[in-house]
Amino acid sequence: MVKPIVSLARDENIEVAVNTALNHLKLPDLHNKTILLKPNVGRETDPKLGINTNPDVVFAVYKYLNAKFNAKFLLGDSPIINTDTRKAFIQSGYSQLLENKNINFIDLDEPPPVILQIPKGRLIKKIKVTGYWNEIDCIISIPVLKMHMHCGASLSFKNLKGLIYRKNKIKLHHFQAPEILSKFQQKIEKVKELDLAIADLSHIFNPDLAIIDASYALEGMGPSSGNMVKMDTIIASTNYLAADIMALTLTRQSWTLNDVPHLKLISELLVDMPKSKNDIITIPSDYQKFIKSLEPPPTSITIKYKNVSLISEQACSACLSTIMNLLENNKKFIEEHFTEANPLRLAIGKGLNESDLYDNTYLIGNCTAKNRENGVFIQGCTPVESKIMSIIKQNLEK
Repeated sequence: MVKPIVSLARDENIEVAVNTALNHLKLPDLHNKTILLKPNVGRETDPKLGINTNPDVVFAVYKYLNAKFNAKFLLGDSPIINTDTRKAFIQSGYSQLLENKNINFIDLDEPPPVILQIPKGRLIKKIKVTGYWNEIDCIISIPVLKMHMHCGASLSFKNLKGLIYRKNKIKLHHFQAPEILSKFQQKIEKVKELDLAIADLSHIFNPDLAIIDASYALEGMGPSSGNMVKMDTIIASTNYLAADIMALTLTRQSWTLNDVPHLKLISELLVDMPKSKNDIITIPSDYQKFIKSLEPPPTSITIKYKNVSLISEQACSACLSTIMNLLENNKKFIEEHFTEANPLRLAIGKGLNESDLYDNTYLIGNCTAKNRENGVFIQGCTPVESKIMSIIKQNLEK
């Protein structure tokens, strides 16, 4: 295997960091290509929190590539369900990029989907992807570096999950294949069906360039409820797995790929892919000076409110993030109406048991529907925060 190169750069001026990192790479020929700049803009949230990709990074990448190549640039993503794509980009600080006449902003969910076959997939044999698929020549994955409560970490490959069409993304969280999973659990303890599904996508997704935004990273309970850490760092490579491995090397020194199972699976699935940092050349070679340890995602979800009881069994990150934001944004209301003796009872996930539930438990999300007779069912995948609060308030009035 020819060792892939990962270029590292750190500077408070993030454009300088981007330029430095890309200057050390032999970029593919992008002349006359249609290039998708694919950041992680999955939520309507403010910029530079480590939740969505920093728009300054994306703008710097565009300026660098536009100066070198005569190409057509697209900018787009497909956010979580019930999120307006344009609003998510605007709130996240992308207005300047959206107004740039040389960049075509696209909502990846807008046109009818393209169906791609995955004959070698373990769980996924075919998948609906963005209808722009056949118009795109090159994909530049520009994720934010963040820990992830279900996948260990979310980096340049998982960022490509946004290419999947609309609610088809959610299907990856719903697979149940215990017989297939058990074979992999013997080698990879933390592996889940979700990891197998993400790894299956490596048969069809192969970004031409990975530029990991670690200007503001997210530690702890990602993808949206952790703590922002300022790193001022860019990690770039034409080999996405090499970039992801080095991102972990810099932030979680005690981890191996087993701690991010979908990357472990991809490293074994594809020929000539790196298995560890030992299979990678870094520029500069003394990568240790870029190390900045981040807190890992929690092994269990704890609630800091004594007047809230949460049952989470096999819940996806979308539901968990919604709950965490709901509690944070409505703390005063919850304190006024619920007590330790009579808490706000919430339940999420497909693995709930009837014995865990009270009749005043709010069953949030379609995955809880089988227990709808045992509580207050709130439909949606995922129901929006305002809808949940509206139903809670209606029940209090009753």
